[in-house]
Amino acid sequence: MQKTEIVCGLPWLSSKPERAIFDELQYACVYAVGPTGGRPLRIGWARQLKDRMQALQLGSWKELQIHHIAWVAGDMLAIRLFNEATATLDKAKRRLANDWFDITPEFAVQAIRLAAEKSGVSTLSHGEMLEKVRGIRRKRIEAAIRAS
Repeated sequence: MQKTEIVCGLPWLSSKPERAIFDELQYACVYAVGPTGGRPLRIGWARQLKDRMQALQLGSWKELQIHHIAWVAGDMLAIRLFNEATATLDKAKRRLANDWFDITPEFAVQAIRLAAEKSGVSTLSHGEMLEKVRGIRRKRIEAAIRAS
């Protein structure tokens, strides 16, 4: 049984083959992160979320928690989704400074989901992304066994 690494309270890809598949797929995500209790929340996008979270945590006075992640196929879709979500939050006059907003985790989830629907961007949850990567790895292992 493989050990799963936990980053910011979420399971993460821990093996080199899984990380290599993740890199091949070129997923990027839009995320909502903030203190454990929520508020304020930062909305952002990243390809290497684990590295991004480590950098954000260094600059934070409180422990940060990922409140929502929407994985998409590539940087361009992540940027589109991020821009749409933050535009929605700007219309609601919720921006505090930079990418920090005075919103609850639930409001962030709704803003990101609405942005995905409005822009026609298909998203995966964090669990769905992990399962897709692990499914590809299983298929490759099975194909290698059949070929030998």
